[in-house]
Amino acid sequence: AKVKGCSFEGCTNNVQKGGVCFRHRAKVKVKVKGCSYKGCTNKAQKGGVCIRHGAKVKGCSFEGCTNNVQKGGVCFRHRAKVKVKVKGCSYKGCTNKAQKGGVCIRHGAKRKGCSYEGCANNAQKGGVCMRHGAKPKVKGCSYEGCTNRALKGGVCMRHGAKRRECSHEGCTNYAQKGGVCFSHGAKRKECSYEGCNSGAIRGGVCFRHGAKRKECRERGDHAVKVVNERVANVV
Repeated sequence: AKVKGCSFEGCTNNVQKGGVCFRHRAKVKVKVKGCSYKGCTNKAQKGGVCIRHGAKVKGCSFEGCTNNVQKGGVCFRHRAKVKVKVKGCSYKGCTNKAQKGGVCIRHGAKRKGCSYEGCANNAQKGGVCMRHGAKPKVKGCSYEGCTNRALKGGVCMRHGAKRRECSHEGCTNYAQKGGVCFSHGAKRKECSYEGCNSGAIRGGVCFRHGAKRKECRERGDHAVKVVNERVANVV
């Protein structure tokens, strides 16, 4: 028996729904068994219930880890490798990820711009860019009353998060790029001011050439005044 082919030009796949194949956006409803627990709409796992209502899932084999196993007996945190199919840009020779219209941003995919007047940055959240108020999803430190960003172990540097040290023998500085600190070869962006070799802090310049410092929250106006005086003396 002959099977009707996809109506998309040049495609030899079998037709599914709407005259096209899966590749050309045929929409097919897939039946998924729901959890048998009353009022629950989650997907059923083992025993007809979801994980929340008793389905047992194999745990990660890493010692002390309680996450669910993904691939190779470990969870994502402990390097489970999962292949994700990503559609590539249709532009010849381009390996970037396709966005809208089958192409990447470099080859014409349009992104929503920031709604702030005169701003050409890409919108992140709430229709604005990071500069104009979009708040990134950042996990905060679990220490009570602390608003710093969490690093390792759910806490910030101030409350115990450990950072990797420079691999140079006898050095206790924090490692940057390549496992070493700035003193031992880690490259950093230099100040854009002509003839200056200092590291850029903010806005492409160093403190000496206009980078603004964050005000001290703990020691108040006196600390800010002292810092500003020191900067003025250097300049």
